Amino acid sequence: MASSPTDIQNENVAVLPKKNLKSAKDHTYDRDWINQTNARSFLPSDRHILKKPITDHSCQKRLSKYNGIVNRMTPAQVDEELQKRQLSTNGEIEIRRIRLKHFYKAQVTLGFENPMKMIEQHFEYIAVVDFEATCERNQGNNFPHEIIEFPIVLIDVRQQAIVDKFRSYCRPTIKPILSDFCTELTGIQQHQVDAAPTFPEVLRNVENWLNERHLLSSNKRRCGFATDGPWDFAKFLRLQCGFNSLPYPRWAKKWINVRKEFSNFYSVQRCGIGRMLQSLGLVFDGRHHSGLDDSVNIARITIELIKDGCVILLNDGVRAADPKFIDLNSVSDELQNLNDDDDNEAIVDND
Repeated sequence: MASSPTDIQNENVAVLPKKNLKSAKDHTYDRDWINQTNARSFLPSDRHILKKPITDHSCQKRLSKYNGIVNRMTPAQVDEELQKRQLSTNGEIEIRRIRLKHFYKAQVTLGFENPMKMIEQHFEYIAVVDFEATCERNQGNNFPHEIIEFPIVLIDVRQQAIVDKFRSYCRPTIKPILSDFCTELTGIQQHQVDAAPTFPEVLRNVENWLNERHLLSSNKRRCGFATDGPWDFAKFLRLQCGFNSLPYPRWAKKWINVRKEFSNFYSVQRCGIGRMLQSLGLVFDGRHHSGLDDSVNIARITIELIKDGCVILLNDGVRAADPKFIDLNSVSDELQNLNDDDDNEAIVDND
């Protein structure tokens, strides 16, 4: 995703533990409040017990005692316990401690000696998207960002592997000449966008590619879309659809915010792709701010979450009433009706 100079500097901020670890780990909800508001769709499904707080007092005591033991372990002891359970010993020590704690929580919750084999993931496939958009070094708040790269990296959740990729460049029409800053940041050259189709054609090609793989089927557990944060769909795709007077794609209305899920699962502050990889003991593969390469690396992070027992659910979405998604360059009024559908699919919001 194209970033401002400030965003690039923030990419290197260290991964820090959350200030309120309890809320991050327990995912507690005020159900009385939720049941009286339109936030009911944010409740987790009963199918995904690992997303719920443990309410049994004896289980809570066991988990609390075990977490204290893990906190007092040396790094060598943590790795020894991880190896006994055939878990990864990669990553920073706090990530490894959390990995061990999650294993034990799954063991207590599911009642199996090897709970990782018993965890049921919600989606068969996860499609990772990370747009690149036009930008300038000293751009203002109302700069008309146009999507210039539309990549998709497809994860087979059962295989825990990347199995397919799509990429198309897009020809911008509002500001057809890329700035030097944009080319330097993204690596996208002027001749590549000049030869590319405009966004409406690219979107048709994207949906044809998805339909060929039956990823937009009526089975809502077939495929979930994932991004690094809310900006790709909530801002850039909304803006682009507004520029081209296109209805906003319904498949992009809700998505998996990988940055949010990573923060919640590992109980760390939110950070960028580079720091998430580093904390997992991985190195960025490819070129930073290449849409396809960024998507591949977001997919790698997602796969590590799955391996560590995280149940991947929709946790973010375009909501017309949410102030952070309002007045994005006066996008189409079509978006105001996105909340009026009959979609009752569960979506978890851990903010």
